[in-house]
Amino acid sequence: MIAFAGGALDPSHWRTFQNLGCLAATASSNTLARELMDLYFDEDQALPSTVLVAEEQVGARGRGGKTWAAPAGRGLYLTFVRRVEEGEPISLVPIAVARWLRDAIADISGVDVRLKWPNDLYVGRRKLAGLLSEARTQGEDTYVAVGIGLNVLGAAASVGVNGATTLEEEAGHPFQLAALLQDVLDRIDGELCSPDWASEVGRWQKVSAHREGDRLRIRRNGEEIEGEYQGLTEEGFLRLQTDGGEIAVTAGELLQW
Repeated sequence: MIAFAGGALDPSHWRTFQNLGCLAATASSNTLARELMDLYFDEDQALPSTVLVAEEQVGARGRGGKTWAAPAGRGLYLTFVRRVEEGEPISLVPIAVARWLRDAIADISGVDVRLKWPNDLYVGRRKLAGLLSEARTQGEDTYVAVGIGLNVLGAAASVGVNGATTLEEEAGHPFQLAALLQDVLDRIDGELCSPDWASEVGRWQKVSAHREGDRLRIRRNGEEIEGEYQGLTEEGFLRLQTDGGEIAVTAGELLQW
């Protein structure tokens, strides 16, 4: 058992995650994971699948370098890093992890959590959690790091971010952080043991906040694109019907939905 946030985590039954690091505070678990990947690359060593979790992240960030509030003892802030297996569709990893996280939260809390493209978790129009993934390659080895920030305790107004909410606010009762983290990591570890990548797009779409025909406006590489949501491609990219035809959007910021 490993102490965390007034409780304890039991990693003994995990089959994918081999290392678990629990910190009182760090600047950013994604930054730490990137430094860890670089260290193992420099040493020409294989990096075991590792989870890095902190009770507080003073330099938490989201996509595009945007700040993300991660105050001590109020949420789950973690990153896992693992080697990409041969034939694994790396573009599907973020949407799969978002769906696994969503299902774990819904099962635990009963809250109707929905997935907003590209990989945020929402309740209604309020953001509950976000994911940030990064991949690094050296030679024949590719590693992916997936960071998760989940608002858990307190009122939505206490988050200090417009349009954000917390699990406590939505469920109507508090949660024990260590127990919640155990359930989340158990779910992700189990899914990674025997992933069904071919089904992930369909499963993501079933719990998406978007419906076919919804009007979306996206900023991509400094350009704004508008069109109707048509689901995801097999690779997990956004299908958008624009005036010029259907396009696949691999990355971007959703400005209006």
